Amino acid sequence: MDADSLQPRIEHEIAELRGLFPAITACHSALLQSKDDGDARWSLHLEIRAPQAQVIVSGPAEKSAEAAVAAAGRLARERLAALPWALAP
Repeated sequence: MDADSLQPRIEHEIAELRGLFPAITACHSALLQSKDDGDARWSLHLEIRAPQAQVIVSGPAEKSAEAAVAAAGRLARERLAALPWALAP
């Protein structure tokens, strides 16, 4: 699966993050593919901005692009939940 066909899934993940953390003002994403010993690996990188905060999430390398999107989403939720502004309405 290529990055273009996963764009709706990535946008859905970002929309979920915005719903959980309304202080988010911007979120940029990059789905990267690399080759490690001939095997393709995928990772999703997110740059999340909020007032007085910037969170960079480099998701782990996964064998499938879908798994990379899900893993980066979980990691982003964990990091955002740890920020003091995350609980503010």
